[in-house]
Formats: sequence, C-alpha cells, structure tokens
Amino acid sequence: MAKINISISSEILDEIDKLSKKENKTRSELLRTAFKTYVEVLAEKKKERQKQEGIERAIRIQDETRSQIGKVDLIKELRKWREERK
Repeated sequence: MAKINISISSEILDEIDKLSKKENKTRSELLRTAFKTYVEVLAEKKKERQKQEGIERAIRIQDETRSQIGKVDLIKELRKWREERK
C-alpha cells in the first residue's frame, strides 16, 4: 500500500485521534473510510443531478410539444378514440 504525507491542522488531527480511538481504528483506516464515503457521496450527488436534469429536459420537451400541437381536449380525444375502436 502506498504511503503519503499530508498537512492538516492540529484541531483536525485531534478529532481524527478521538474518533479513531472511539471507533478502534487506525488513523489510516479512518481516513480511508472517510475518503471512500466522500467519493460515494459525490457519485450519488452526480446521479441525483443527472436525474434532475433529465426531469427538467423531459418537462421542456413536454412544454415544447404542447406549444406545437396547440390546445387539445385530451378527454374528448380519448373518448373519440374509444368510440372508433368499438
């Protein structure tokens, strides 16, 4: 496993030490877990953002379609379609 050196404030290091003791993990284990969790959260946020963009795109398409076809009475059209099928 690769080793790195990082610079962090003494306050953050104190928190890491407290938490690592509480969780019975080494600093390295704690920081690896924290980083993996951070990456997962970022990935989830990206998926949510893409989902929201897809919804917004679908709404825009729907609005454009409505404006192109004009005002339509969908209930009337459905009844007409059902009558034609009889």
